Amino acid sequence: MIKSNSRASRALIVCALVAITVLAGTPGVAKAQVMSEGFEPDSSALQDVEVRAQRPNDLQQRRFSNASKTVVGRQEIQKYGDTSLEDVLRRQPGVTIPSGGGNPRLRGMAEGYTQILIDGQPAGRGFTVDSIQPEQVERLEIIRVPTAETGGQAVAGSLNIITREGQARGRKDLSLGLSLGERDLQGFRLGLTQQGAWLGDESMVSATVFGRTQDSQSEQSLRFTSGANSLTTSGQASQTRSQQERLGLSLRGQASWNLENQSSFSVRPMVFAVKGDTQSLRQIEGWQGADPLRFASPYLQDDAEQRFHYAVGRVLLLHKWNLNSQLRLETGLTGSAFEFKREEEALAQTIAQTPSARQTDANTTERGLLLSSKLKRLFDEDEQTFGLELEQTLRKEEDRRAVNGVFFNTGLGDELDTDQTRWALYGQWDFNPSPQWAFLAGLRQESIRTRLQTLPSLPRQNHESQQTSPSLSLVHRPAEDPGLLYRLSLSHAYKRARARDLSSLPSLSTSFDPNTANSPDAADSVGNPNLRPEQSWGLDFSFEKSPVSNSLLSAGVFWKQIKDVQRRQTQLETVSWSTVPRWVNRPRNLGEADLLGLELEARGPARLWAQWLGLGPETSAKPEGRAGGRGGSGLEFRASLSRYWSRLQSLDGPDNRLPGQPAWELKLGFDARPAKSKLRYGASLGYTKAARYQTEPQAWVEADDDLSLEAYGLYSFDRNRRLRLTVQDLARWSSESSNLRVFDEGTRLETARRPGRLRASLRYELGF
Repeated sequence: MIKSNSRASRALIVCALVAITVLAGTPGVAKAQVMSEGFEPDSSALQDVEVRAQRPNDLQQRRFSNASKTVVGRQEIQKYGDTSLEDVLRRQPGVTIPSGGGNPRLRGMAEGYTQILIDGQPAGRGFTVDSIQPEQVERLEIIRVPTAETGGQAVAGSLNIITREGQARGRKDLSLGLSLGERDLQGFRLGLTQQGAWLGDESMVSATVFGRTQDSQSEQSLRFTSGANSLTTSGQASQTRSQQERLGLSLRGQASWNLENQSSFSVRPMVFAVKGDTQSLRQIEGWQGADPLRFASPYLQDDAEQRFHYAVGRVLLLHKWNLNSQLRLETGLTGSAFEFKREEEALAQTIAQTPSARQTDANTTERGLLLSSKLKRLFDEDEQTFGLELEQTLRKEEDRRAVNGVFFNTGLGDELDTDQTRWALYGQWDFNPSPQWAFLAGLRQESIRTRLQTLPSLPRQNHESQQTSPSLSLVHRPAEDPGLLYRLSLSHAYKRARARDLSSLPSLSTSFDPNTANSPDAADSVGNPNLRPEQSWGLDFSFEKSPVSNSLLSAGVFWKQIKDVQRRQTQLETVSWSTVPRWVNRPRNLGEADLLGLELEARGPARLWAQWLGLGPETSAKPEGRAGGRGGSGLEFRASLSRYWSRLQSLDGPDNRLPGQPAWELKLGFDARPAKSKLRYGASLGYTKAARYQTEPQAWVEADDDLSLEAYGLYSFDRNRRLRLTVQDLARWSSESSNLRVFDEGTRLETARRPGRLRASLRYELGF
């Protein structure tokens, strides 16, 4: 049974918050000259000053990058007091976070189209954005188009997580925090960061311990409509209550040493581990009315407990060698490990009033090794990059399922061994012939070979794919308007098939005995050995204008054509592991799809918004990129709108969209810092207009619109002590998702699910 909700977890949170300023590192002298043009110091206030190199702010980094990207810097990450990177990304234009949590999705596209990088290298299997705490991140780069250097597996774009480095020597940062739910304490965090001293001035160690208790309740209903008499309906309803407890640890470190031969060596380890327990109780009403197609659940009550743990570890050994004033060689060796283990025990009461005990044991382990080498050639006006990547991954998956002590036997075993080899060779040219023109051209050749095996007595399945991905970007900054720029990009990317999606090893539903018929919502899952990778060509055009410092107006349109679209479909099949036909869910290639998107963004001080709306006088100020800065007191607004259209040609429609793609997304927000006040506050509103989409010729998925409202307050006692309050989901919107399947002669089966939550977090930060 579910444990009492009154149980409160104790909390102390220690996190690392370190203010790092890195020397300005934008390649190319021409770029630096453009950024400094027009800067006029106030000669009437000459005095002795301490000169420090300062990294360009977020908008400057975005403006002077030849690749289209959004930069979320340390200041923005810090000011909201977010407890996860999901919360940071939720506010960013063109970024969608699934309602139940998970990795971000760019440009309205489903999971798997967005590439996630850590310090420019693939994050690896099993990584989720909550594996890294916000305190350990220096900045986020949301790269909208693939480049040769970042990789070709980025149909929707890439998220590059740049971690912090230890440069505030001898500093310690401490933060304490609590997360509050609707009725009680929901989570805690404690962590500590030490910079320098232990392994040298350039070292850093950061640790965070966190825990979370989350209660949820969902409802599900099945409604069956007979084709012979559309007025006659039957169906079944169920309610599920669950409680999940998680305890986790996040560790990250770095140590760097300068060597004698103009080179440096650094070690960057990272560990993220979570242990949890989930208890759920599902109560199911008996089927009301006729059930001619046998869709009724065989259970009336299902009481389950699931214990799980997973851990992700990686260590990067990085050597940088300045061969001369123009050549730099970077060589990295990354070792990674991932482990996931899940044990589930359930006791269900069947309609015949007999107990049914289910048991599931799943275990996944993965070991990987990535060797990368990158040679950069730097000139005054351009940068050339040549790189090589070689990666080897070994993965083992075990999935054993039993009912009443009898394990399922499919004849194919219960273990999948995967051996995957990937290599890539690329070249990229970042050319800046003048302050007005810039080019970014690249070519990447990548090959992936995957070998799968279930039983030793069965032959291996071999799959190999090769991709050539060119990319080209053109940037123009008119001389008559330094605050304006235009971007045009053409690129190729692809989405490879996951190893599990290529395997013929099935995963059987435990809701029905293998030798009885199952239902579409409790289908068996299996891969497709003939699945091909998706191929995508994309064209992007945008313009950006920075009327004054720390302001932005941006509009862009993009088009993508995707071939061999992968989509999982559920169909009734004759299978080898059952004596009767079973509903089976497997991935298939469904031909071509077209995607069109429009992206609008605006941000700036209130006085500038008044000018844009015709409510105030025109403002004369330097454009962004001339005299950057953090900005002082005042009120700032931000807004973005993303609109998406798509069409899958193999389906007749009218809802033949790409899966999970919303119709449009609107995000609004403001930040206020009253003059001479230690208080800063703000709010963010997000609205997603969902769209119904077709999964197969006679099946659809539909979700309700999503509304989210959050607010924050930050009070700074002094430069080392701050208190933050963040409240999320202030406006509660009940989000319902539904599936519709139509059979012959109009017979219909509808499934609906409904969840919701409210969260608040309070954090205290101390530096010393």
